Amino acid sequence: MIVLIISLIAMCMVMPAVAVELEETYLGKVTKADQATGALDVKISAKWDGKQFAPVDPMTVSGTSTFDLLFDNIKQSDEVVGTLMGGEKWIAVGLVGSKQSTQKQLLWMAGDPNAMVSPFVGNYRVLYNATPDCDSCKGSVCYARSVDVTVTTIGYNSNGKEYTVAEVGTQTMRPADRWNTEKKDNQQYLEILFIKGEAPPASACPESEMIVGPQAVSEFFIKSVNVASVVPTTTPAPAVTTPPRPWK
Repeated sequence: MIVLIISLIAMCMVMPAVAVELEETYLGKVTKADQATGALDVKISAKWDGKQFAPVDPMTVSGTSTFDLLFDNIKQSDEVVGTLMGGEKWIAVGLVGSKQSTQKQLLWMAGDPNAMVSPFVGNYRVLYNATPDCDSCKGSVCYARSVDVTVTTIGYNSNGKEYTVAEVGTQTMRPADRWNTEKKDNQQYLEILFIKGEAPPASACPESEMIVGPQAVSEFFIKSVNVASVVPTTTPAPAVTTPPRPWK
């Protein structure tokens, strides 16, 4: 018993501590989007309860965001799904494209896809795992050296539980990388831009300091594209040397 207690204490001493901040996901309409201050206000009509968006009394939820591409694309009265971390920071915001679906499928999203409950139009789900740069760790997070992004199509059973229908693919991406998931015979695909990311040190960085802090958050911009809406072009696209701002 004494040996077990000593072992547990030793594990706690070497494991980085993470103070997980509460994440809540809402459905509502944008009432304010101010890029200068980073303020985003949403008048919510529903809250995600783990299975679906449950109606709530209308109220305005205020938060901030540092995602430039969010403000480049959002406008007042847009219906959005947004995840708020710690009651103050929007870490994932997506524009609702399919209003009739229970899950509110998205046309695009800015922020962290791991924090987004709604799929994209076409029932696409995007998730990722981040690899930390152990030389950049500060507090409870490190910069992400790269991310392994996985795209699947999903369905829902009679109880509303999500399941995977098909694997679309997995891509390793570094900051400023883009991935176009277009496949033959698919009418819908995703354009994925990985802007920058964070990763927990975990076991990959055993010498990281044990400092309490929030969970890691990464920044993407992901857009659902309908094949029929793409205009063919024969002009080569210019080379990208800096993180692009391609979508409006």
